[in-house]
Amino acid sequence: MPAFESRHGMPIWSELSTSDLRKSSHFYQTIMGWECDDNDQYRLARSQGMPVAGFVAQEAGTMPDSWVTYFFTENIENTVERVAELGGRILLEPTEITRGTISLCVDPSGAIFGLLATEEIFVAGGEPGTAAWYELTATAKYAKAVEFYEELFGWMTSAMTSPDGSFNYTSALEDGAPFAGLWDAEGQFPPQVPSFWQTYLGVLDVDAAAAQVAELGGTVIREPWDSDFGRMCLIADSTGATLTLAQVPEPAEEGREEDPLQGIDLSQFQ
Repeated sequence: MPAFESRHGMPIWSELSTSDLRKSSHFYQTIMGWECDDNDQYRLARSQGMPVAGFVAQEAGTMPDSWVTYFFTENIENTVERVAELGGRILLEPTEITRGTISLCVDPSGAIFGLLATEEIFVAGGEPGTAAWYELTATAKYAKAVEFYEELFGWMTSAMTSPDGSFNYTSALEDGAPFAGLWDAEGQFPPQVPSFWQTYLGVLDVDAAAAQVAELGGTVIREPWDSDFGRMCLIADSTGATLTLAQVPEPAEEGREEDPLQGIDLSQFQ
């Protein structure tokens, strides 16, 4: 399985806060083919022996079960200070864990994200059972969010806008290749829905995975559809956490993918 080096400001980890570790473990072991340990507080998920995600226990009713995207930082104390300077908020001050030091933050658009300082800088990707894409759905303050992450992490970005201005999307680039996206989703969700980061999880067959969701206690929010970036399906897992499944080939070629936004006819959004 390919393993890519995560550099400062790039997504490095996905973690599910769940009210039921056992139920969540069973769901993703079946859907994603992950191997999970049986720890009562934190469970590590692996694909072909590589760590790909974590499950952390939370009390039911504390907050909705959800996935959090963590970004690699070379100096977490300095990055946390910068978050506050740029108009973000700190939910969890830098805290040492087994795999490094973490912090939870909120960006100016209202999206929760994590920071992780660790020596384990290689991440699995590019195949079924791993992350296929990371995306901020900015339900408000899209331009402010783009500026925030450019300043916080020093991102190089590429922006695309439809001719009528109804579709706005920014890709974050490393060595010219995209590794995350920010979507202007203002007006696409009810006003009370805050912005959110999500990880697209890769599966070999989206339709087959979607067919298992209900059997495992989850819900298919949007049936599988063909997008410009491949076949996808929006679901809620067995404890209510939402995520998108994305169909990816196996095996993936070594190296990085081309920019998935290149060649798209934006006139379709008019």
